[in-house]
Amino acid sequence: MIQKLKYKIKKIFIHQLKDLGTFLGAVYALVIGSALMVLEYTIDFAIYFKINIFDTYSRLITVSNVLISILIGISLTTFSVIFVVMQLASSQFSPRILRHFLITDFKMQKFIGLFVGTISLCILPQLASVFFYQRPFLLTLFVGSLFAFYGLAWSYPKMITYLSVNMNVSSITNRIKIDMMEEIANLYPENWTVGKNLLYKRAIIHPDKFKIQILSPFETGYLDSVNYKKLEKLSEFILKSDVGSLFENAYQKPVVGEFIMKDTTTLLALVFSEEIKPSEINILKQEVSIIVKDTFKVGQFRSHTQDINFGVRKLVDIAIKAISPAVNDPTTCLNCIDQIGEIAKELAVKEFPSADSRTLGSKKIQINEFNFEEFIDFCYDQIFQWGKQDPIVVKRIIRSIRIILPLVNNPFNLKILIQQVEEMDLLEIYNLSNYKNGNLKISKEKLISIEMELANFRQKALRQIKVLELKGILDHYETNHYSTNLVIIGAEKEAIKYLRNFKPVN
Repeated sequence: MIQKLKYKIKKIFIHQLKDLGTFLGAVYALVIGSALMVLEYTIDFAIYFKINIFDTYSRLITVSNVLISILIGISLTTFSVIFVVMQLASSQFSPRILRHFLITDFKMQKFIGLFVGTISLCILPQLASVFFYQRPFLLTLFVGSLFAFYGLAWSYPKMITYLSVNMNVSSITNRIKIDMMEEIANLYPENWTVGKNLLYKRAIIHPDKFKIQILSPFETGYLDSVNYKKLEKLSEFILKSDVGSLFENAYQKPVVGEFIMKDTTTLLALVFSEEIKPSEINILKQEVSIIVKDTFKVGQFRSHTQDINFGVRKLVDIAIKAISPAVNDPTTCLNCIDQIGEIAKELAVKEFPSADSRTLGSKKIQINEFNFEEFIDFCYDQIFQWGKQDPIVVKRIIRSIRIILPLVNNPFNLKILIQQVEEMDLLEIYNLSNYKNGNLKISKEKLISIEMELANFRQKALRQIKVLELKGILDHYETNHYSTNLVIIGAEKEAIKYLRNFKPVN
């Protein structure tokens, strides 16, 4: 519960306080500055400190203006360099990785707020002196100058260090991974246990059923998120309407992250047991469109919210570019594979579909989302396609999947992970015949190392299959099924059969 609350607060900061730096700057300038000036206007500090306030104020203005000039100059130079570095990183890795670099990074927003607020705090008393020329606001100017010294001597070096660390590709990929892990914990709070379905398959609409399509009223963009709490109102409204007795199910058509075209893409399909009147259809469409506008969020860009595949997409993009001839940075590719492996590990032990999908399914609303099989293909297929000639990349893919195997008790997920490696047909590429014919531009040592890595993977796969047999999980799902969906039952039987028949080829 606490973790979910933290997650929601974070999302509020990311999506609502996008100009947090400016907000903090306004706090420094207006709140602190106004409080100090009111205090100075009320109390004559010259009596207590026995100083010539006008003379001291005049001299401090010169110092303050110099500090402001230095602060502005350094800030402009620094951020100019940052944008150049961001552009280079964007072109070398992926244009999607740095889109919200300044918006979603709270520390960067604090640095920006300090600089903006300090400059404003130094200017504010000078501006006030124009209207209250007999009242030099010495204390306010002094505090502003102290903030400027702090910014130059302490905060600015910290910001440079922070930026240098966070612009590193390892930090970027790790940050993507952390965001995805939080999203997984929010969407899939429960781990899979015996007694639950092994897999999730999308609900299919029977072609003979009468259905009403609700088209997107939004401007063209990407489906950013769906408010499932508000979507619950949909079935409540339809069931209370005149056609409620005929209503069977509502189907969400696009997956979160999918491209949406205005007045073209179907967001929802409402299925009824029989055809309803055109007048009732028009009324229903009008009312449902109001709910849709309040429920679906379409934006110009994809985001991490409810879209785990977007984070993986960024990691895959970085990995593919890293092993391209133009970049030739296999270490970055290996880093991405490691991070993808950790995300895959987290999902491999979760129950599918998501908690929201199961809740809405009981209320006649079918959510469209990725299943584990599609996700694993999405993680590894493209990297293998472009890196299969590099033995280092191939070995790291095998290793990242091998590490997951002992944690997986779900027979279907175990089958998908084993199948992912087996369907690479590595022995068709890495064999002695290709090596002797010169088709492989690697040493014999590398060839043997891949064969050993594959052998280790298969041994670990066999051990985990044996573990599931000893636990009685395979026997349990041969005779017990918890879904009435024949497609799911068939896939469960196929998974058990695959594991029982799995015999590595020498």
